[in-house]
Amino acid sequence: MNVRSLTTTLKKKCAENKIVVLRGAKRTGRLQIIQQLFDINAPSVISIDFEDKKVFKTLNQLNALIDKTNGKKVILLREAQLFSPLQEYIDWVLDQETIDNLILICSNEPSLHEDLWDALREQDLEIRLFPLSYEECAHAFGLVQEDKLLENRLIYGYYPDVVENPHLAESLLYEIVDSTTIHTLSAFERINKVEKLVKLLRHLAFNIGKVLSFNDLGKKCGLDNETVERYVRLFEKAQILIVIPSFYKGHRYELKKSYVVYFIDNGIRNALIRAFQPLEFRNDLSELWKNWVVSERYKANQYANRIKSYYFWLTHTKQEIDLIEVDEKSTQGFKMQFNSEKTKVPKLFTDLYPEIKISLINRKSFMNFLRKQ
Repeated sequence: MNVRSLTTTLKKKCAENKIVVLRGAKRTGRLQIIQQLFDINAPSVISIDFEDKKVFKTLNQLNALIDKTNGKKVILLREAQLFSPLQEYIDWVLDQETIDNLILICSNEPSLHEDLWDALREQDLEIRLFPLSYEECAHAFGLVQEDKLLENRLIYGYYPDVVENPHLAESLLYEIVDSTTIHTLSAFERINKVEKLVKLLRHLAFNIGKVLSFNDLGKKCGLDNETVERYVRLFEKAQILIVIPSFYKGHRYELKKSYVVYFIDNGIRNALIRAFQPLEFRNDLSELWKNWVVSERYKANQYANRIKSYYFWLTHTKQEIDLIEVDEKSTQGFKMQFNSEKTKVPKLFTDLYPEIKISLINRKSFMNFLRKQ
């Protein structure tokens, strides 16, 4: 899959800046997109993977890494968040006129000084890569073919290995769950309750789009409230979950300080609950559709550099708007129903927010939604 939306953006950023952070979960194609920009076998380029235990043991010291990379023009640090003196190494790189690029390839957020993060983010040098998107696959396979595959994508998702090897989809997804959500997080965050981490993920997978109760989740998983919330935020930082807060303006009946979650990929969600049945045999089509729409819109906005805030709206009487998007120009609301042609907007929402237009996102209208400003 060479058709990645970020290729041009990443190429431009690397040409104009010495340091770029490429963040994405494992198996999303991080190295492949780098290989489109650099010849990683060239003498002037060095690639170091800190997840390799031998490499980590040898190079997890500042002077060791400096000695190893001195004289190189392009330095690729894979799983750079695992390298302890990363900030000090970056300071050294910035002083070296002979180094053209330092690319930090991370599956989680590296520990950097706040002022450096501010500078990187101000210049959009923290670039996020996700599993493939509907638009990328439509570009690669053709719009007609990708539209035919939509129901398959709702079940198996868009990880590149899965898209390219559909006959191995289930086994590949189990591998991806293991490598991206369990081993990486538990190693990086020193989590010693891996079985409870997995149990929490599965409960979240069964409850996509539903209001989270950290207390209830904690009781089910044998964790306290604070630990549950910390793990959820870790999944969010690792680009496994999208966490959406409630839209609350102080009106009666509105939920406040509440959250719902969606998975960045439907396949990961279904692998966690071991559910790969065709849509005709499932009772969770509504949840699958909402997860797919939210994740695809999220990816589309990120790649188009559209700055949005996301919310859901729910009352204690169960009146609901699935997604509300807010930017500096407007606020828009969306209801998501796979096959419906019409949707009923809660009267209370219309009374409270007559200025917010609500649109239906169904099987026929989703494409315009993904491209909508």
